[in-house]
Amino acid sequence: MTLSKYHQQFSDLSDEEIKKRARAKKRELKIIFREVKLNTENHTLRVAVLGCEDKRFIAHYKRIFEQLLMKNIDISTFDITIEHLAGEHNVFQHDYILPLPSPPYDIIYSRVLLKFIETEKQFNLIKNSFSALITGGLAIHYFATEEVKAKGPRLDNGYWAVPLNRWEEELTKRETKYREINLKYGSALVLIRE
Repeated sequence: MTLSKYHQQFSDLSDEEIKKRARAKKRELKIIFREVKLNTENHTLRVAVLGCEDKRFIAHYKRIFEQLLMKNIDISTFDITIEHLAGEHNVFQHDYILPLPSPPYDIIYSRVLLKFIETEKQFNLIKNSFSALITGGLAIHYFATEEVKAKGPRLDNGYWAVPLNRWEEELTKRETKYREINLKYGSALVLIRE
């Protein structure tokens, strides 16, 4: 199995470095859940993770959501390619710009994912994540600062810029409730299904 250059760099990280990065993600999610409350009654929460850099993060995500929300978590991971996630359960190959399979979900979570999607197709992911939520659910999309502040359509590293203001205007037009939450190294766009 040959991993992409992007996935290989994560595969090469030590378990300790993966744990360190998971702790940073937990701190971000803790701030997000302090600002925006999940409002579902389910005893077991269905969480869809969109994009995952390394299979070791899957167990960390399950633990993080369980600790922060004090509920059982049924986690599914969706990625455009899944070779790097081989051996993990509930992993599905999926094109992000298409509707999510097997909805509804209590939480949909992505972290620095939109930069991998051509700018003109990014809103499909945002719109589909909202459509796949249960009433009271949250779709959380985290962006690094450089993704949002890009001057042109591409970042210096070749990834796509994320025009967050444009997507927020589109959500407002559609009367979709959302919050932008500033974090240490970026911000989160949280869609709220009422």
